[in-house]
Amino acid sequence: MQKILQLINEAIEEIEKYNSCESAYYLLKYIASHGEKFVEEKATNYDFTVDNLIFLSLKEEMHKYKLFVISFFIYDYLSKKFQVQEPLFIFRWGKTYFIYSYRIESRLQMLAKNQFIQTKKGIVRLTKKGKEESENIYKFLNPIDRQKVEEIISNINNMKLKELRIYTKKYLFSIQ
Repeated sequence: MQKILQLINEAIEEIEKYNSCESAYYLLKYIASHGEKFVEEKATNYDFTVDNLIFLSLKEEMHKYKLFVISFFIYDYLSKKFQVQEPLFIFRWGKTYFIYSYRIESRLQMLAKNQFIQTKKGIVRLTKKGKEESENIYKFLNPIDRQKVEEIISNINNMKLKELRIYTKKYLFSIQ
């Protein structure tokens, strides 16, 4: 029951702090669809929050659609080793933002408001303050995990949108 209460409080925070009814809605749907699983779970102390995931995913400057894709792959990698706050990714294959997270979107708006990032015409860029925060979060990772995260970023940054869609579909449908 503690986990359910934690997630409900996160949904409330999505509305009150991040002004995102959409992310609260998806968080409540997540709770409802996994309710039995969460009944016996205790509250989680996250090793990485959604904000941390953004800072790990964002290097200098990139297109926002790539940030969502990179965040998804980094989340997938880190969540196998650490407690990572659920970004609640959704997949919309016909869109430019074919991997999307309302939670990440609301955090990006708050990070921009707090001057950690700048956004302009679909480009997201770390500010000096954001770079410092990113470096601090990277220090938490051991060298092997840091290298894997940097490999994910480099791999995805070199792909065009069409290549990313194909790569992501192959990855998702080949997971055992």
